[in-house]
Amino acid sequence: MNPHGNSANESHSAELRAAANDDTDGKPSGAILGYLACPQDAASGFIGALLITDARARPLHFAYVTPIRPTTMQRILYGATLAEHVKIDVIAMTLMQGVPVVPTVLFVDAPDLISVRRVVDLPTALLTRNTEPQPGTSSLSTLKYDTGTNHEDQEVIGQVLAELEPWIDLVEPFTRLREAMKEALKTPPKA
Repeated sequence: MNPHGNSANESHSAELRAAANDDTDGKPSGAILGYLACPQDAASGFIGALLITDARARPLHFAYVTPIRPTTMQRILYGATLAEHVKIDVIAMTLMQGVPVVPTVLFVDAPDLISVRRVVDLPTALLTRNTEPQPGTSSLSTLKYDTGTNHEDQEVIGQVLAELEPWIDLVEPFTRLREAMKEALKTPPKA
């Protein structure tokens, strides 16, 4: 596996942090948000990216891994556990190692990524748009989240969402993350 941009991303991360902190407009600014996605590419390779933003969803850090293509032997030996192993134990752990700023919370875009909580010490939740209003509730939230079996994360995630949802679209950074990943994977790695 080849994560890209450790040294280049570190200096780029510093530039992103400086730009994100260039104004204080009274909006919430304490939370640092992490966004993780680990889709499979068209050739059945596993790819992944991490976007860390400030509370206004401005980027502080971006990192990605090039496609990981397990061998036939690995597919046989890992069996049904292969996808979780690659996504959680390889991609997520690599992306989280040495981040220049540690997120307050980590949002994931797929249910199988909730289990990343076992390798990162961060409140973690699947974050999606709430497309179906719950009957009998008066919630105005447009979001829904799932912490899986990590019930201890619900309070922190709920607080972050309650604080920030009125100010920013908390799901939108996943779109930027996917677009940045596509763009990064178009460019061949520098030697």
